[in-house]
Parts: sequence; C-alpha cells; structure tokens
Amino acid sequence: MGVDFHPTVFWFFQAVFSQKCPERMFARVLEPIPDDSAADAAAYQAMDHRQVNTTFVNDLLSGGGVGPRVIDLGCGPAGIALMLGERWRELEDAGGLSQSSFAEGQLQIMAVDFSVDMLELASFEIELNGMQDLVWLQQIDLTDPESLQEDLAQTIISNTVFHHLPDPITGIQVAMRALMPGGRIFIRDLFRPGSEDEVERLVEEHTDTDVEVDVAPEYAPSQLLRQSLLASLTLEEAREMVSAVGIPGEAVQMTSDRHWTLDWTSPGNGSDSIG
Repeated sequence: MGVDFHPTVFWFFQAVFSQKCPERMFARVLEPIPDDSAADAAAYQAMDHRQVNTTFVNDLLSGGGVGPRVIDLGCGPAGIALMLGERWRELEDAGGLSQSSFAEGQLQIMAVDFSVDMLELASFEIELNGMQDLVWLQQIDLTDPESLQEDLAQTIISNTVFHHLPDPITGIQVAMRALMPGGRIFIRDLFRPGSEDEVERLVEEHTDTDVEVDVAPEYAPSQLLRQSLLASLTLEEAREMVSAVGIPGEAVQMTSDRHWTLDWTSPGNGSDSIG
C-alpha cells in the first residue's frame, strides 16, 4: 500500500537531498545587470503576479501578527503592499480589524526599492488605487546593511528579492536593523534546485509559453525565471545566512516547489510608535 506525502514534505526532502549530494549541485550564478532598467521594470510589471502575491499575503496574515508599521523590502511596483492595504481597508470598513491578524492602529507600509523605475511604477499604482494614506515609498540600497534606521517597524516583509542581491545577507541585516523588538520578519525567496534539469522543469511548469509577450528575449518571463532560479540560494545556504545574524536556521522552510520562507519573531516587546 502506497503512502501519499503532502507536497510540502516532498519539496522539503527534495531540498535536503540536494544538500547531501554535492555532485548534483552547481554554483550560484548572479543575474546579469539590466542594460535598460526601465525596460526591466516594465517587463516585470507586465507579468501576472496576482497568484503569488495573493499566496504571500495569505500566508503572512495566517502566520502571525502584522503591523501596524510594515516595511516591504524590494517592493517593485508595490503589488504586495497594495494588496495588504486593501485587506486592511476591507476589514476596517467591515469592523473586523480586532478579530484579524492586523495589530491595533492604522496600517502604515513603507515600500522600499532601489530602482527608480520600479518606484515610479509603484507611485502610479498607489495613486491609482487611492492608497496614499497607507503606503509610501522610499529608495534604499539593500546592499548597504545600514540603509534603514533602527527599530522602524513591527513587521518586515520581502518577496522574491534576495536572489537579486550579490550577497543576500545584507538584506537580512537591513531587516534585522529596522525590526523593532518583538517584531516579525517574513521573507520569501526562490530556491536554487539541485540540477539544471530541475531548473528547466520549473521554468516550463511556471511560465506560460503559449502566451505571447511583446518583450525582448532577455526579458521573456521564462528567461527571467531561469536567471532568478540560478541566482537563488539553496535551502542550506538560506539557513546558514539567517543563522549568521542570530535567527534559528529552522525558521527557514521550503513552502513550495520553488520557494523557501523565513517566518521569525524576535524576542522582546514591540511598540506602536517609533521613538
């Protein structure tokens, strides 16, 4: 009689097995620097991120408290920040905030990115959705561990950003510095598989080759995903990274066939105001 494993269990064992078989592993390959940052931002904006953004926000809200002050590291066009703001506003209108994962007080989201072109897209989307009272923007460099002040927010979030960094630990250092005592870090990123064949399988599975996209070949969704997977960390590398800043490695878990997630709450008691 066969035994059916939950998909998350399968992904976890697949990730662990790849760590124990070095001959199957290959080195991380950094993404090429875009020649045209505006075209890069436009290509990203043209892709449909609704499903992954919805899953991210659902997991964030179901896993613990959120806010009232939130920082979104590498916000891009602010899709997740806007979705989070929409959830908060819907609950406020329905009188359901007190029974939700949102902390007491008005939600305030600082959405940060290094790309001016991404921030311009985000600014347009924020204004279009009437979210200026909940979301504001700031340009920062995640390669600088001191790019944000200390103790800024109770919740630090980031979705599929760290693989873009030459040394992803700088992003974790930014998060740790900006996190208030008792605050929560929720970071999700892509996972580097154990073989190039597996990379190609994931690219084929998660990009729709039947949909025509009017972009240069280097900005095609399949190529962007391929480059991102190759630039990502393995599960073990992600755990080693967070352990280096004092976060237990077990706080990083495989949460899909291509994502690891860090969900960790720091010791101490947070505050609703910034001193």
